[in-house]
Amino acid sequence: MRNIVDFLEQESRLASTVRVLVSAGCVLLVWQLLSLVVTNRLLLVPPADVAFALDKEVRQGAMWTNAVATVTAVVSSFVVSCVIGIAIGLALASSRLLSLTGGPVLSALNSVPIIALAPLFVAWLGLGFASKFVLVLLVAVFPVVVTTEAGLRAADKPLIEAARSFNATKWQIFTTVTFPYALPFIVSGVRVSWARALVGIVVAEFFGSFSVPCPETNATMASCKHTEVTAKARLKLTVNKML
Repeated sequence: MRNIVDFLEQESRLASTVRVLVSAGCVLLVWQLLSLVVTNRLLLVPPADVAFALDKEVRQGAMWTNAVATVTAVVSSFVVSCVIGIAIGLALASSRLLSLTGGPVLSALNSVPIIALAPLFVAWLGLGFASKFVLVLLVAVFPVVVTTEAGLRAADKPLIEAARSFNATKWQIFTTVTFPYALPFIVSGVRVSWARALVGIVVAEFFGSFSVPCPETNATMASCKHTEVTAKARLKLTVNKML
């Protein structure tokens, strides 16, 4: 037993792999035991049933189609949120007037629970790509804005003054002093933004996704359109009741 403990405490790649497998096995074991106690499958599904359903989805091809749709939505919206966030952060850091006027508005928008508004975006934009894109964009953009502005404002003042003493232009100061100094802040904001983007896409997927296109037959297309319209109507009715 002591030899096993000593092996697991090693820093080798094999020991690390074994630790991960043991941890995963313990989680699956606890999951299976809890599923024996909690018999309501709406609350807890056994891991064997999950593996069976996953295998079925993979063999039917629906898993990969839905995965491509989800990855496309989260990656595209994440990239756009980073670009917009950095641009807004640069604008706020470069203008004190813009920071004083636009900062409170951004703070108010950041305090709004975007995740709780997910049903509204689905009701407005539908169950497809657009609602997921907008939801993830709004969730992920604010960390990049905040960290970009903070990083640019935290640039070393003596370095900026030294660059100015050598008659450096504003663009040269930005490219050689302020932006390199703010880059670690921006990277930290991007990492937080990615985590929030994953949360946003999971929440968006809870409300359904028409990632698989309808077959090109009139009857099926009409049925598919009717299903989407019905889902939107039910969702709007639910939102109205909540409000």
